[in-house]
Amino acid sequence: MEGRFDALISVLDRNTPVLVQTHDFPDHDAVGAACGLSALLRIKGYLSLVTFGGMIQSISLGEMIERLEIPFVPFDAACADGRYQTVVVDGSPASGTVRTVAGELIGVIDHHPSRKKNKCPFIDVRIDTGSCSSIVWTYWRECGLEPDRTTATALLAGIQLDTDFLSRKVSETDLDAHRALYFLGNPKLAGDVVRTALSVAQLADIGRAFSDVTVQGTVLLAEVRGEYSSELLSVLADFLLRLQEVTFIAVLAAGGETFRISARTRDDELDAGYVLHKALKGIGTGGGHPHMAGGVIRAADYPGSDGFIRRIIESIDYNRRKNEADSQTD
Repeated sequence: MEGRFDALISVLDRNTPVLVQTHDFPDHDAVGAACGLSALLRIKGYLSLVTFGGMIQSISLGEMIERLEIPFVPFDAACADGRYQTVVVDGSPASGTVRTVAGELIGVIDHHPSRKKNKCPFIDVRIDTGSCSSIVWTYWRECGLEPDRTTATALLAGIQLDTDFLSRKVSETDLDAHRALYFLGNPKLAGDVVRTALSVAQLADIGRAFSDVTVQGTVLLAEVRGEYSSELLSVLADFLLRLQEVTFIAVLAAGGETFRISARTRDDELDAGYVLHKALKGIGTGGGHPHMAGGVIRAADYPGSDGFIRRIIESIDYNRRKNEADSQTD
């Protein structure tokens, strides 16, 4: 039986450089998966490089890239080159997390559900797996190879981020990958670069974050204004989810031409990625995991806090009705 990595290389042209592209504004899992796949392709004789759209917004991810000396091809240069065959990891154009593919899209490797059908020769989407880095590790296992220490550390960091140190949505694949990589990589470094790094300079922003909050039922929307990193938005969303009266949280950073959003839910019957994707339809893009999601909204189309929280509630209601209908047909 053909393995997934064998299926991938069967559709790749050995004479054309392979670009491994993460989702826009990548996180540790996206970077870890990209590094892991690119390193394996190089061992197999391909010229492989890594790129991403957007920018690095996380202090701790920047530290990981610096300490592991992870090289990237500038995204604009990759797009202008036009000679690449591209494999997207930890996202896809179909899910709305990759706006532009640099090169010809050949494959998608992801663990997020897609809202549309991916159109490319190779697709490996495993929504039951907690981390895309774990999926890439299975390719190494399939080849009977072990990643070098730096690559293993990057993959381990990706798994630890997306599973919150094996505390959420953990599959057997994640456990197997974590155990193997733990002894191949540098677990202390992997842990250090995943634990959220904030700055004293952000204390004032944190203090202002709770001054503009809208609550309707069990849904809370917090609007913040200023230079809020995606990492800080995630910290605020995680903190607000501790409130016992609410089960769905959205934190929105208003500023610039696009507003960034971080969402969380602890309601097992809801899919935060689905809810946010539907709530942003026509005014932005978003998606993610069942328990956590992110997105952007065009500033010119923002309907205000009351309008946006109403969109979220309508999307939640639709998600619940869909779940009920699906359960009746099972």
